[in-house]
Amino acid sequence: MAQPLLLLLLAAAAAAAVAVVAVAQTNMADAEALMQLKKSFTNSSSLSSWLITSTDGDKSPCAPGSHEWHGVVCSRGKVTGLRLNGLRLGGTVDVGALVGFHNLRSVSFAGNNFSGPLPAVDRLTSIKSMFFSDNQFTGVLPDDFFSKLSHLKKLWLDHNELSGAIPASIAQATSLLELHLAHNAFSGELPPLPPPALKVFDISWNDLEGVVPEAFRKFDAGRFGGNQYLCYVPTSDRPCKRVQAAAASSSKRSPMAFVTLLVSVVVVALVLCLCCNRSSRVHDFDPAHRGGDGLDERPPVYMVKQFSTTGKRSASWLGKRTGSSLRGHRRAASAAKADELGGGAGDLVIVNNCKGVFGLTDLMKAAAEVIGSGGHGSAYKAVMANGVAVVVKRARDMNRATKDAFEAEMKRLGAMSHANLLPPLAYHYRRDEKLLVYEYIPKGSLLYVLHGDRGMDYAGLDWPTRLKVAVGVARGTAFLHGELAGHEVPHGNLKSANILLAPDFEPLLVDFGYSGLINHMQSPNSMIARRAPECAAGHPVGAKADVYCLGIVLLELLTGKFPSLYLQNAKGGTDLVMWATSAIADGYERDLFDKAITSAWKFALPDMARLMRVAVDCVETDADKRPDMKVAAARVEEVVAAAMATVRERHQAAGGESSRSSSHAQYVRDGSMQRITSVGERSSRRGSNDYSS
Repeated sequence: MAQPLLLLLLAAAAAAAVAVVAVAQTNMADAEALMQLKKSFTNSSSLSSWLITSTDGDKSPCAPGSHEWHGVVCSRGKVTGLRLNGLRLGGTVDVGALVGFHNLRSVSFAGNNFSGPLPAVDRLTSIKSMFFSDNQFTGVLPDDFFSKLSHLKKLWLDHNELSGAIPASIAQATSLLELHLAHNAFSGELPPLPPPALKVFDISWNDLEGVVPEAFRKFDAGRFGGNQYLCYVPTSDRPCKRVQAAAASSSKRSPMAFVTLLVSVVVVALVLCLCCNRSSRVHDFDPAHRGGDGLDERPPVYMVKQFSTTGKRSASWLGKRTGSSLRGHRRAASAAKADELGGGAGDLVIVNNCKGVFGLTDLMKAAAEVIGSGGHGSAYKAVMANGVAVVVKRARDMNRATKDAFEAEMKRLGAMSHANLLPPLAYHYRRDEKLLVYEYIPKGSLLYVLHGDRGMDYAGLDWPTRLKVAVGVARGTAFLHGELAGHEVPHGNLKSANILLAPDFEPLLVDFGYSGLINHMQSPNSMIARRAPECAAGHPVGAKADVYCLGIVLLELLTGKFPSLYLQNAKGGTDLVMWATSAIADGYERDLFDKAITSAWKFALPDMARLMRVAVDCVETDADKRPDMKVAAARVEEVVAAAMATVRERHQAAGGESSRSSSHAQYVRDGSMQRITSVGERSSRRGSNDYSS
């Protein structure tokens, strides 16, 4: 009996040795495959941890004791996922290297700078989740693209430049649950059948045509929006096919028509040339203004702090128009004269006198400079003779209401009193254009501080400060939802560009309450609330659109990324909604947080995750599933209070709170921090932070 047992033991030992050798070979294969993949990337400095060191020996990237390989996900000693999103990688993706990972189940290359044809990822036949959003992939999908992907559950290809038809083989992806193809250039008609298990489908903002097949109509109509000739349900007033005769008919126009057109072009060109000679002007968005690195996540020039392109100040900046009103305003010596020349307009109407009383003549004589341009028009900083600095915004699309209704609404908004609101000071009414006057806040907007030159103010946006901004924005917006409950959307334009920061980083909301005044036929996308999913689907804007925008701001604070939602026609930014919802679903939301806060506040990661879950609930695609603003604000309050308690405990454990953290803690406890301001005391016009009304 002893001999057979010994033989068995020896055989078992030999088998174990063979297994060890096989594992070692697999381990080295994993490491070598990662190095091969890295070689296909450009700008791969973020993957500096991907290297085979002399101390690693035959260790796998997933072996105990191996150094960390950034973005490599391990399970039971095997590489099962790659999370390489948002690393600014370029070049190509070597699918041959990925095929070598037999246990690979999920890959994410979202938010990078890859371009050219989409890699042959259909070779990854065992993959379950693929995320290639927010790149510049081009070309068409092969006809049999989906036929080999029977295990695939999630595919995100949105925000690229893919074109051609959607393959009919989509129906063969029998396990597919989510398919995101929005914001590409897909054309033609939809295939007749979707995948049988598909739960989420988004093909919005492409170039499709025809009628949505019956089998696809189980998905919300908003998922098909932005396709000019795609009809969810055919109607008599909307074409479901391109009119091919248009080009032919244009060639039959008379010579006189072309002469007329040519003259018109010349006249417009002359006017534009005159306008371009102004000493202060605002640049429209141009990809060249992004800088030479081609990074998409930074905002375009016109969305951050701007100053006069020449550095000169103009003494007659209000009158800089191409018409005779410029000359008329320059000659204006009194408000009566301004009324005479202003097309029926009067002097400034003061709706909030916290900065004193001043008139249109005072503004016309003020030294001024361009500081930005938004959805409604240009904005100027003006310093009047008495030293008072204000911001004047020119609005050309506020002609929806009558003059009486406009004046009544402006007086109502000017009387708003809350610690997190910056109401207008005055307005000037003209039929074709309105001037809105605000107090000047030197620190600028949250958008500028977070995405701009990243100076001292950016360094001040630590974790407690971002909590302060988050809860202040929530309080201010919830207050508006109580005071302006009768409005179609109480704020209507909640975004980081409209959140100004006081010297103590207290957030101040501006541009609120204008939805009922703006002609949305003239400016359909000037209000950010109208870009919420339900509005893109054709539904009317409502209060839940503000909740969606609050969620975007919270995600912006947590990730430090510039939201693609803010860009109307330009490519760029990060699809924060897709990024965050996908991360939470797959359990890696901690990878999304801004490293500027996680590096110094690692103990706060659980609180950051809780705030992100609130944000994701706010950006739910189905508006009915979003919390209302009062509930959302209360949830933000709850998370912030708990987070600041954690900060206090950490500082006490370290030997005492810093004065700054103590101030933040006091702010959370009673919601009424003393405001420090270099531009005048504002507490006289703003009340408490209580939004329960």
